[in-house]
Amino acid sequence: MASFGKRVDVPGGRRQVKREPVAILGSALTLEGSKSVVVEDLGSKGARLLGRDLPAPGKDVLLKTGDGDIFGRVAWASQDRIGMVFEG
Repeated sequence: MASFGKRVDVPGGRRQVKREPVAILGSALTLEGSKSVVVEDLGSKGARLLGRDLPAPGKDVLLKTGDGDIFGRVAWASQDRIGMVFEG
């Protein structure tokens, strides 16, 4: 599990934008339905979500929290966590 949480699309597997650790309750919505999630870390370009039966890599997701909504795509998945990249 040495690559868990690392970006693999840039040299060295390092993120270009720093993410902050958070604990925000929310929902991940797809065409297949809605799943309860906890946003574990958050940055301007993406987030890591914790939950059960979350969408697979490549799926489009609308992340809804008390602060608002943001659209993105699942970049990676590992056990009960996914990495989401925001659109735009």
